[in-house]
Amino acid sequence: MELFKYGITLRRLTEDDLELVRKWRNSEKIRRFMEYRDEITADMQKKWFKSITNKDNFYFIIEYKGEKIGLINTSNADYNDMSSEGGIFLWDDTYYETFVPVWASLLLLETSIFVLNARRSYIKTLKDNERAKKLNARLGYQQMPGQEEVYNQKYELTRESFVKNAGKLIRAASLLAPSDSLQQYIFFNNEEIESGLAGFMESKMDPEHIRSVKTTGEGKYFYFKPSPV
Repeated sequence: MELFKYGITLRRLTEDDLELVRKWRNSEKIRRFMEYRDEITADMQKKWFKSITNKDNFYFIIEYKGEKIGLINTSNADYNDMSSEGGIFLWDDTYYETFVPVWASLLLLETSIFVLNARRSYIKTLKDNERAKKLNARLGYQQMPGQEEVYNQKYELTRESFVKNAGKLIRAASLLAPSDSLQQYIFFNNEEIESGLAGFMESKMDPEHIRSVKTTGEGKYFYFKPSPV
C-alpha cells in the first residue's frame, strides 16, 4: 500500500523494514522524545509488527527523493467513531526544520479525513518536544483538557480544525511542490487486493472524492480530486 502527493511517498511498513526502523527507534536522538526508552530487541520488534499488521493499524515508511527518512502512522482505528491515533518521527535530521514532515503529515491526514471520512485524530507528544508541538499546532491539533501537567500530552485534531488550520499549508504545498507531484493517489498491490485489504479500504472511501481508478499488472491505483480547502 502506498500513498503519494507532494513528492512524498508513504509506503506501508513491511517485515523487510523492521531492522531499519528498530535501529533508528533505538537511537538516542529518537528515543529521547519517546515515552518508552528501553532498548527494543529484534524479537520485540517482530512481535510488535505482528500486532500491527491488520486493518486497524497503518505504519508507513516516509520516502522522499528516493530515500527512506522516517516513519508515520495512523493506528488503533475506530471505524465506528471514525477516529485513530497518529505519530511521526524522522531519523534523517536533514529534514527536521523543512516542509517534509509537514507534507508527509498533510498527505496522511488528507487521506484519512477527505478520502476515508475520518472525524478526528489523536496524537501524544512529550511536554518538552517543542519541534513536535509546533508541527501539531500548524496542523490544527489542540491540547486536550487536563494535559497541562502530564508529561506525555494528548492532542486532538477534528475535521473542522484541520480544514481551518491546514488549508493554508495545503495551498502553500500545492504552490511549492513540483506540479507533477500534486496528483494524490493510493496504490494497492496484488497481495493486498487478494487479502481483501484493498476492498475493505475502498469501501471506506468517499466516492465523490475519487477522480479515477486504474488497474495494472502490479495492482490498483485510486486517484483523487484536490482536497476541498
